[in-house]
Amino acid sequence: MANENEITRRSFLSRSAVVGGAAILGGTAATSLAGCSSSSSSTGTTAAGSTPGVGTGTPVKGGNLTVGTLDEIDGFYAASNHWDTSGFLYANAVFDPLVVVGADGSFQPYLCESVTPNAAFDVWTLTLRPGVKFHDGTALTSTVLMNNYKALIASPLTGQALKQVANVSAPNESTFVYNLTAPNPTFPFALTSQLGYPFAQAMIDNSTKGGVNKPIGTGPFMFSSWEPNSHFTAVRNPNYWRSGLPYLDSITFRPIPDTSQREASLTSGALDMIESSDPGTIKRFENQSQYQLVDSRTGVIGEPTMAFIVLNCAKAPTSDLTIRQALAKATDQATIQKIFGAGFGQPVNGPFLPGSPYYTDSGYPTYDPSGAKDLVNKWKAANGGKAPAITLTTITDPRLAQVVQIIQQMWKQAGFEVAIQTIQQAQLVDNLVIGEFSAITAYQFGNVTPDLNYVWWSTTTVHPPGQISLNFPRNSDPVLESNMLTARSTTNTATRVAAYQTVDKQLAKDLPYLWLEQYLFSEVATMKVQNFNNLVLPNGQKGYSFDEGVFFPTQIWLNS
Repeated sequence: MANENEITRRSFLSRSAVVGGAAILGGTAATSLAGCSSSSSSTGTTAAGSTPGVGTGTPVKGGNLTVGTLDEIDGFYAASNHWDTSGFLYANAVFDPLVVVGADGSFQPYLCESVTPNAAFDVWTLTLRPGVKFHDGTALTSTVLMNNYKALIASPLTGQALKQVANVSAPNESTFVYNLTAPNPTFPFALTSQLGYPFAQAMIDNSTKGGVNKPIGTGPFMFSSWEPNSHFTAVRNPNYWRSGLPYLDSITFRPIPDTSQREASLTSGALDMIESSDPGTIKRFENQSQYQLVDSRTGVIGEPTMAFIVLNCAKAPTSDLTIRQALAKATDQATIQKIFGAGFGQPVNGPFLPGSPYYTDSGYPTYDPSGAKDLVNKWKAANGGKAPAITLTTITDPRLAQVVQIIQQMWKQAGFEVAIQTIQQAQLVDNLVIGEFSAITAYQFGNVTPDLNYVWWSTTTVHPPGQISLNFPRNSDPVLESNMLTARSTTNTATRVAAYQTVDKQLAKDLPYLWLEQYLFSEVATMKVQNFNNLVLPNGQKGYSFDEGVFFPTQIWLNS
């Protein structure tokens, strides 16, 4: 599926939750807690002896990189804007995260020198790197982080994701402390998200005066220009705190929602690199020697991103479990994967794939059109004989239009009245957040640890339609809440696995989501683009280089 609603791991808050994690600093515990898989993936054809996206030879300074992205963002202010996959690409150019994910699935300090827990894992202390400055020349200090935190906690968007923080303190200008309401060994993964990209005091001061559209970060590139739906350009930061970086003179992102147009712009030479969420892109470029392909078929750390339909559990008729069960039974997942999965599809019954320690036979309904009809007839008998009416909402994308039309036919055959609503992505995101939908296309949950799902599934983030809710389906389940709290507060692997398997089974009972397929991301670049899949952290360790469609431009260079 392509270009569905960009609420994903790399969507606002996505990697944290607070949307995370798994390690006790350094990485020993990370693999066992974070879940399945290995380091970042790279496939495709490139020069002999090299790996796609990994630079060979001596880095070259200079040059301008132009990247075609999936869509446009709505702004740069972490406290109010919705950062999706493209949003995190923009963010990685002009901001730096406090913490990043290592190639082994551990959390690693980035703007911090260290991230240290107390013995109970309910106090986390960050020590900032000395000498880091924002693009306006002001220093990164704990005072600025305190003001960042105040802006984030005051926001109806990001504040919901910080409920596990009881309070924060700044003992000195290089030390920042998070005091949690309960133990959480994986809390630092929250800071790899939108919650952990520090912005300058000037952005806070100007947040009500248009300042959200002029990012001021500590990142490798500085804001140059932004023409929404045309391009965003950032130029090299000459005073970047990582010596010798970046290599590029500038980077430009061009939002091109249509996959065919984006691919054509690459092959014509108008772009140097593209991102894609269309599995067909992988098929079309994987054996072309003049391009490098990196994709997420393998190497995903933790959970993969999933494509699904969100059902509104707070508005009729999808608030009725009988209706949600009927929709699940009426949806032929295998047919959707066959037509739109480019041959890469596999059965999915929840957010975890086989191979994950959290995967289980969840009991998610199998395709059963006869059973779906029976449930619809049961509902009709109890509701005056009228067929249940569903509006299936999606965005303006030709390929996605085909997907929803097929789903519409499946649901109609079960006895539903089904209308399709097609809107712009920004409006779709707003509708999802405030609950103005009955069924809506989406993708999400590409988290390095299932702990980061808490904010999306918690009873504490459910609010009535019309109010912002990070629990988008508004599914309020105390069994989910209890098991998620158990899982994220323990370092006992058996306890953790059992709790998340229960979560998986509860989701299959509640049916807030109709699972469709694993959502595949890819990056395709010309041969001149070097090192877009080779993140090296300030401490010299390898980073998670291609994280569900997101890369860091800091160490990219161009061959002539």
